[in-house]
Amino acid sequence: MNIPFFKQAGGAVRVSAGEARAYLDANRPQARTLLDVRQDFEYAEGHLPGAMHIPLPELSERLGELDPAKPVLTYCRSGKRSLAAANMLAGAGFAEVRSMDGGILAWEGAQAVGPADLGLDALLSAASVADVLASAWGMELALEGFYEDLAGRAADVETAAVFRRLAGFEERHRRVLLELFVRQSEAGADAAAFEARGRALVAPGTLEGGVTAAEYLGQLQAPQNTGEALELAMAIEAQAFDLYSRRAR
Repeated sequence: MNIPFFKQAGGAVRVSAGEARAYLDANRPQARTLLDVRQDFEYAEGHLPGAMHIPLPELSERLGELDPAKPVLTYCRSGKRSLAAANMLAGAGFAEVRSMDGGILAWEGAQAVGPADLGLDALLSAASVADVLASAWGMELALEGFYEDLAGRAADVETAAVFRRLAGFEERHRRVLLELFVRQSEAGADAAAFEARGRALVAPGTLEGGVTAAEYLGQLQAPQNTGEALELAMAIEAQAFDLYSRRAR
């Protein structure tokens, strides 16, 4: 996909927030680097899901943490620090570097919240591929129950139906995780033991994304209509993607 851009003297490229979003959608996470160069407190308040975090003052000393062979998209609050970072990377030999104009203030899309270690306890104890899949299964199960509970407390039929449909999605996700476990296991994989392990690995109340129900509803109070229900679901999915990206790194 060709993304329009404006070249800078330092070798970096400026893109709008919309162009940045199209670029991220068109390129798999493992094929590029999304880099947040703001301060710790800014990242914790809200960041693009899956973003790696290196504050601009630390970037020159931490270049070794980045793969120069991968395209990099930088962003900050408004676009100034990210452009400086992008030009620094271009000057260091990174072949393809973009900076998002307008920064996160111009971003129209889901955001993840919290520090870089948020929710990692739910996955750090996973000592094998099977444990990772079981932990994910346990969080999906908790999220399914969370949606069912919200459906039972919904103010109207339409909102209840949205939550029940969301719960159905989580049930299907659990089936996919079980299939992945069986596929990567040796003959005789025990589905019941896998599910029991999933329940044991995840702390009670921890939903997909490694965050509790109370923490999610602290960001957005119990939804009162279908729009708010979908907003909550998108926030949870953004948080989950962010958690798995951080754990992968």
